[in-house]
Amino acid sequence: MKTFQKILVANRGEIAVRVIRAAQQNGIRSVAVYAADDAGSMHVLLADEAVLLSGTTLAETYLNQDEIIRIALKIGAGAIHPGYGFLSENAGFAKKIADAGLVFIGPSPENIRVMGEKNQALAYVRSLGVPVLPSFRGTVGELLRHASEMDFPVMVKASGGGGGKGMVICNSAGELPAALEKAERQALNYFGNGELFVEKYLPRARHIEVQMMGDHYGNVLHFFERECTVQRRFQKIMEEAPSPSVNKELRSQLTSAALEIARSMNYRNAGTIEFLLDEDGHFYFLEMNTRIQVEHPVTEMITNTDLVSLQLQVAAGNELSLKQEDIRISGSAAEVRLCAEDAENNFKPSAGELILWQIPEKDHLRIETFAKEGSYVSPGYDSLLAKLVVWSETRSETLDRMSRVLSQTAVSGVHTNLSFLSGLLESDPVRKNEIYTRYVDENLESINQAIQQKKDQVSRHKLGIAYLIFHFFRHQNSGSSVWNQIGFWRIFPQIEVSVEGNAEVYRIESGNEDKQFIVGQEKYRVSQVQKNGNLLELKINRQSDFFCCVEGKTETLVSYGGFSFTLRSNMLINQILPVRKNGGSEKIFQNLICADLFGKVLKLNIKVGEFVQTGQILLTLESMKTEIHVISPADARVKKMHIKEGDAVEERQLLVELEEMSRQPTVAG
Repeated sequence: MKTFQKILVANRGEIAVRVIRAAQQNGIRSVAVYAADDAGSMHVLLADEAVLLSGTTLAETYLNQDEIIRIALKIGAGAIHPGYGFLSENAGFAKKIADAGLVFIGPSPENIRVMGEKNQALAYVRSLGVPVLPSFRGTVGELLRHASEMDFPVMVKASGGGGGKGMVICNSAGELPAALEKAERQALNYFGNGELFVEKYLPRARHIEVQMMGDHYGNVLHFFERECTVQRRFQKIMEEAPSPSVNKELRSQLTSAALEIARSMNYRNAGTIEFLLDEDGHFYFLEMNTRIQVEHPVTEMITNTDLVSLQLQVAAGNELSLKQEDIRISGSAAEVRLCAEDAENNFKPSAGELILWQIPEKDHLRIETFAKEGSYVSPGYDSLLAKLVVWSETRSETLDRMSRVLSQTAVSGVHTNLSFLSGLLESDPVRKNEIYTRYVDENLESINQAIQQKKDQVSRHKLGIAYLIFHFFRHQNSGSSVWNQIGFWRIFPQIEVSVEGNAEVYRIESGNEDKQFIVGQEKYRVSQVQKNGNLLELKINRQSDFFCCVEGKTETLVSYGGFSFTLRSNMLINQILPVRKNGGSEKIFQNLICADLFGKVLKLNIKVGEFVQTGQILLTLESMKTEIHVISPADARVKKMHIKEGDAVEERQLLVELEEMSRQPTVAG
């Protein structure tokens, strides 16, 4: 079998780690490239060689085509793997690589070009007789002239886009101008191409996609389908394989259509054909992703294949060793995306150092990540921290297994969507597969309420017990000997602990083989303790529970069941709660508007001297590919601007100064 001696991985994060590991398994040396803020990232540490990309912006680093190719040639790499995102679907980059005498580990430039522009892709697929939704293309002005012909609701999309960017739902002709303006702005910002297209929107559609792989000898295989319907703002949250929405007949129709598309264009390497499925079971071509995808592990889990290794083999010029009949579905797999975002605060992106990174090791659990304790999560990139992938014999068992994994996962240092994932996975609509692509967006409030109710049901007393054992018992092994230590507990048989600001007294009574904690009228018998670093396994009233504890400067974070809680005790000097006198409430005018996250100024809506109203959008920031609106806290006048469009801003950086509007008396006329 032909193979490469060395490849360069033109990406970062978990996909770079995934490609490097596949290269290692195939005896191929790997070279990582990295920006300065990724110097400590796992892909840099794992690679056989690593080269720093000079510069600070994406254009100077991970999107710098000429520099990446120059590095590949200098270090003697025979090929470049682009991963997903960044340059992975850039036909010009693929051609430059070929022109330099290197191999692009992906489809041909022509494959990418045909499917990379949505209008062209739709026309091509329509010519094959594959169903597509009615659509219009053009500039903002051209599309507005077609408004009377559109069947609302419609979806406005960036022609050259993907990943949910440049996509806006429009329910009426009156909403169309604003929707087009927003989509065009995102399209230019993310893809450098402002052309748009508008297609019929299916409010209760499902998102189904078929994984493909082709070689240089005309062989094209499918690896069955994935369900990617659970989304928020067009970004996938959870994926499953096989799809619980697809029966044998529909599966045959979808895979046949996907094979026809790929074979007609002599497609090679990995690719995915995406379809929308309406309520009546009719499917429509959506787009083709000419790369490996984020969610490829669920397909690998049910087909027992290694798609990235197949990419490497095909790119090296080998014929596919598999036949279609060799690929079978076994069991069920699910993937969730653990992201650095504050789900309790409208999914605001979060950046910082990972103080705690605790994911349990389980059979049939696969963790795809670049993160570890001490890693710095940069605001300049996508918020994805890890993909947790679980396999089991049935879908129900898979979802149960994933729920247990999430309940024993704890992350500290940045906010994550962990509790949201856990709540979503346990919801009836997901369990019963009664979902559609807009389900999360339309039901976010009720989903969050259910998650909050679950958090409220967590026993605060158990959290307090875990807190006390974490701080005051230092024995590392399980068993009754932990209770026989002479020391703190004999001197202080009761301690006050504050959980989320609510303080209660915990009394401790020793037994021969266990210890009893008494809180008010409740009694809790702890019969076993297993302490391993930050992780505690306690048997409380004969039930085993897992807790993760992280001691901060003034508090301790205890994670349990996917939730994090703040605990303190006055017995710890650094966690003594200050006593404040109650004062009268006074409304204070907020005149300084600061950034509460890292990001870039995407758009300014105000000028100096302008009067603004409470709730008015002052400016829009972009962080981790998410747009964040900064609103006015009061009726005021803009006194001074400290930023301009395109500026990078840091957390707590001053953005705008306001001055209070003096109220003029009303004169009767």
